[in-house]
Amino acid sequence: MPFTPSPTFHLTTPRLYISHFHAPQHNQFLVDLYNNELYTKHNGKTGVDSPAKAQAQIENWMPGWHERNGYGPYVVSLRFARDIISTVAPNNNDEDGDVLSPGQAPIGIATLMRGSHYTVPDCGFALLPAYTGKGYATEMGRRIVQYATDPKPTTPVESSPQDDVPGEGEGLGLNGVFGFTGHDNVASGKVCQRIGLEFRGVYPLEAFGGEASAVYALPSMEADLSVYGIKAPKTDVTE
Repeated sequence: MPFTPSPTFHLTTPRLYISHFHAPQHNQFLVDLYNNELYTKHNGKTGVDSPAKAQAQIENWMPGWHERNGYGPYVVSLRFARDIISTVAPNNNDEDGDVLSPGQAPIGIATLMRGSHYTVPDCGFALLPAYTGKGYATEMGRRIVQYATDPKPTTPVESSPQDDVPGEGEGLGLNGVFGFTGHDNVASGKVCQRIGLEFRGVYPLEAFGGEASAVYALPSMEADLSVYGIKAPKTDVTE
């Protein structure tokens, strides 16, 4: 069944919403995120350099991940207008002057992505430069890991699961989460550790064309990472 992003699905943290991307609402934001210097330094160029290309990604590429795995990319947005910095995010708050709606003031992306090589997803995160250094990556990373590993709801619901707003303790029921970063990306490595992942070594990951990457995993995961699809031996590159 084709995946249709629910307008009501969202996770919350003290300062953030994590919800689905929607076009055309998030087209320009995605262009801004993908093409800033900080993003391209660590992730390379995506080729998404226009609102039209962003819309194609939101409507085609992103739903494909959710359809295959039940999770994928999510837009991260502010809960409160008081946290908006200058005009980087839109300041169209509701009548009480502060509380925003999910997706209304986007500042970043959080991802749970599982390709064909691995049995559990890796979590990723990226922010607009103005919102780095404020603890947002740690805040959204912890919530994504919690959502990934919390058990699935035991009581059936009448609506489709993608329409639910997960409560505390309700999640995807996954048995693990990875964090993959460049082996020299110290900042992202620290975030991985702050969100509860531990450093397991540097591996040439198939998902990145055999490039040496730092691998982080939940402490509860097996010591032998081949169980989860990481078959290549560790490299001698230090963290």
